[in-house]
Amino acid sequence: MRKLLSAMALAVALGGSDVAAEQFISDGWSWTILVPSVAQTDILGSHLRELRNEDARRKMPPLDVSRLGYTPSKARRSANLAAFVERTRAVDPNGAADLQRLFAEGDVIERIRALIAPVGLRIDNLADAYALWWITAWQATRGENDTLGRDMYAAVRAQAARALNGAGSPTRASDAEKQELAEALLVQTALIDGAVEQAKRNPARMRQVRAAVAKGAQRMGLDMAKMEITGGGFVLNGKR
Repeated sequence: MRKLLSAMALAVALGGSDVAAEQFISDGWSWTILVPSVAQTDILGSHLRELRNEDARRKMPPLDVSRLGYTPSKARRSANLAAFVERTRAVDPNGAADLQRLFAEGDVIERIRALIAPVGLRIDNLADAYALWWITAWQATRGENDTLGRDMYAAVRAQAARALNGAGSPTRASDAEKQELAEALLVQTALIDGAVEQAKRNPARMRQVRAAVAKGAQRMGLDMAKMEITGGGFVLNGKR
C-alpha cells in the first residue's frame, strides 16, 4: 500500500546497511508467529491449494468475520510493541532504537487504522490484518506497493476469513492472542511496504527485499511466485 510506511516514518527501522535490512525483514517474519496455537503457519497456503479442487470451492464454509474480531486493549498494545522492539534489537540495535522512539511518538496502530480505513479494512479483526499482510507481501515480491481497489482488499479479506475459520484455532483464540497476532502482522506490513518504497531507486536493494519477503512468506506456507491476485482474491497461477 503506497505511502503506508512513509506516512508513519517507519523507514528509520530499515535505515542501516543492505545486509542488515535484508536480515531484518527475513528474521522479523518469525515475530509474526507470536502465538503458535493461533498462527498455524500454513493456514493461507493450505486454503489456496484446496481451491484447486472445484469440490473444495463449493464446500467452502460460509463467510464469518465476526469470530475473528477482538476488542483492542491499549495495555496489550504497549506490551506487543515493546516485544517487537526487543525482537528488532537482536537484529538491528540502531533500528530498534529508532523504532522505539517512533512508537513513543504516538499510537502507531491507530495511525495504521486511519491509513487502511479508506480501503475498507480494520485493525481489530484477524481477517483484515491477514489480508493486508498477504497483499503487501505479494506485491513486495514483485517490487510493487501500489494501493489496490477496495474490491480487491474485500475479496482477499473474505478469503483470509474463510481460511482462518476453516483452521479453527484462530476463532477460538482469546482477544489477547488475536490482538498480538494482528498487531504483529500490521507492523510487519508497514515495514515491508517501507522497505519496498526505500528500494525503488536501488535495484540491488530491491532484489534483496523481494527475495527476503518471498523467503518470509514461505515460512507462512505461501509461495508468492505461484499465485496471482484477481477480483475474487488470490489464485494459483493459471487457475483464474
